[in-house]
Amino acid sequence: MIARAAAPTLLRLSDAAAVLALAAVVSALLLPDPYAAVPDHLRPGAWSQDTISSPAALALLAVNARLRQGWAKGWLIWAGLIGYLIYAYGLYSFDRVMNPAYPLYLAVLAASVFAAVLFVRAVDPVAVTTGTRQPPRRIVAGLFGLLVVLFAALWLAQLLPAMAARQPLPGQTIFVLDLAFALPLTGLTAVLLWRGHPVGDLLAIPMLMKVAVLGVSVFQGTLYTWALFDGPFMPFDLALYALMGLGPAALIWPFWRVLVVAQGR
Repeated sequence: MIARAAAPTLLRLSDAAAVLALAAVVSALLLPDPYAAVPDHLRPGAWSQDTISSPAALALLAVNARLRQGWAKGWLIWAGLIGYLIYAYGLYSFDRVMNPAYPLYLAVLAASVFAAVLFVRAVDPVAVTTGTRQPPRRIVAGLFGLLVVLFAALWLAQLLPAMAARQPLPGQTIFVLDLAFALPLTGLTAVLLWRGHPVGDLLAIPMLMKVAVLGVSVFQGTLYTWALFDGPFMPFDLALYALMGLGPAALIWPFWRVLVVAQGR
């Protein structure tokens, strides 16, 4: 699946990204008031992201160990975890979450982006095929399409009044990352899956993983807002984020089990 010559560099970069992410999480536990620069209503999300980032980084290290033993299919999981780190630490980096750990956020973002770029250059989409059973392409495509419509509508409902008032929004990076990158990529994956294109099969597991992990993170952050930060209980938000997290998570195994991935050359 991955050109053998590229694998060592990809693994070193992702090892670095995982270790740096763990260091960033530990720093948040040790620093006094690490998220003082974050608006009050967004702080639960920052703590939730740390709660998710630590197991994600540990999972990436475990996957890397298996990949070094020749587990070709594991590159699909690898790509999903790298995608999560890019998104999560892109938020911290561009939203200027200022504290002494800020260079770690930049380092995680840099290592993850370089790894993702090299992955795209080294991957062979033809190496991903299906067995005798077909994966649930159209179910995944339908879920991705629904999420794109829901989140585009949700974000535009907040952006349009701010645009009319010429007033920037706190945490605005999430709109940039979603509307410029994450939602278009999710929509493209949905279209490719609906058409049965092999690149859709390649993207399905990484995108399902990335969306699921982010969905669990924001669902948990919404719960933190209510349970730990005396915020309001938001049933619509919880339902939307539960769909975002649990829907893709439930589809990972049905898709995964029918995929066959060849070793790289």
